Amino acid sequence: AIMVNPGAVISKDGTDDGLKNVKSEFEDATRTDEGIKFTISSDLLFPTNSSYLTEKAKVELSKVAKLLKNDTAKKIRVDGHTDSTGEEGYNKWLSDKRAASVKKFLEDSGVSGSRISSKGLGQSKPVADNKTPEGRQKNRRVEVIILN
Repeated sequence: AIMVNPGAVISKDGTDDGLKNVKSEFEDATRTDEGIKFTISSDLLFPTNSSYLTEKAKVELSKVAKLLKNDTAKKIRVDGHTDSTGEEGYNKWLSDKRAASVKKFLEDSGVSGSRISSKGLGQSKPVADNKTPEGRQKNRRVEVIILN
């Protein structure tokens, strides 16, 4: 008899190696309806009010590029998010520029641009309370979704 773990998420080929591979680099990776999602803090990726990638960012994003080069069939979406500090229009613009910076870095690292879409969502989808410094820090993020 074959035992199946009822709580396990099983992909089409019966394994969830994709998630395991991503989790080895990004611990917070989770499987969602859209695909495998993980978050990188904007504080790690960018100086304040900037969309220029830091040296640390390039190290993190090189891991993303490596994952994508190992699985050339997957498309990804890069979503930029901000906290609610500052003007909403500016935050939307900044998050858009940040997502585009991540996309450009991945393209420069050899991932085909046709596989990557990027967009900025500004402060519209907080994951934490913008009233606290910790909450704002969690909201400043880039989410990468490796689409199903």
